[in-house]
Amino acid sequence: MRRLAALALLLTLTVACDNSTTTTPPPTTTSTTTPRTTPNSPQAPRVPTPLDATEFAAAPCRSLTDPQQKQFALNPGRTSGVAQEGNTCLYEYINGTAGSVAVVYAVKVPTGLSSRYAEKAAGRWPHWQVLDMNGYPAVAYAVPAGECNVAVGITDTLYFWVTAGDKPGAAKCSTSQDVASAVLSTLRTGH
Repeated sequence: MRRLAALALLLTLTVACDNSTTTTPPPTTTSTTTPRTTPNSPQAPRVPTPLDATEFAAAPCRSLTDPQQKQFALNPGRTSGVAQEGNTCLYEYINGTAGSVAVVYAVKVPTGLSSRYAEKAAGRWPHWQVLDMNGYPAVAYAVPAGECNVAVGITDTLYFWVTAGDKPGAAKCSTSQDVASAVLSTLRTGH
């Protein structure tokens, strides 16, 4: 028995002292996770139930259903490249009201909603209101004389935002919040 233990110890020491190198084959898969932000950046709340918005991000004018478009008196919309963050749909009012509503999927912003928090920390948005949009993290933000934006996190690395002017007498950002809620409803049901 002692001989067996001594042999095992000798084998262990021989392997431990071996100077030869072994190469480990590269992993067969690579990680595609992107850090949410840098270590000191402000963080948006995590998204508890991520939504797959792939189809909607590719075709943003599907974000509002026909009944929702009628509810807000909007035309069917047209795809536009106005936002550098990602794919955009512009909906114009059909009742002669000036202005439009934009829905943008921020597919080019890998830090998700945390990017808006970082902009706020840098002093970009004087109007800032943290929202809970049916269980999803959201913020309403604007410059004093500008239209209101509402951004909703749908994964930790993807958000959509809505820009709309408020109707006379309406509360600040109420139109954008209503449209964002409708878009979120569409995403949750998948149509």
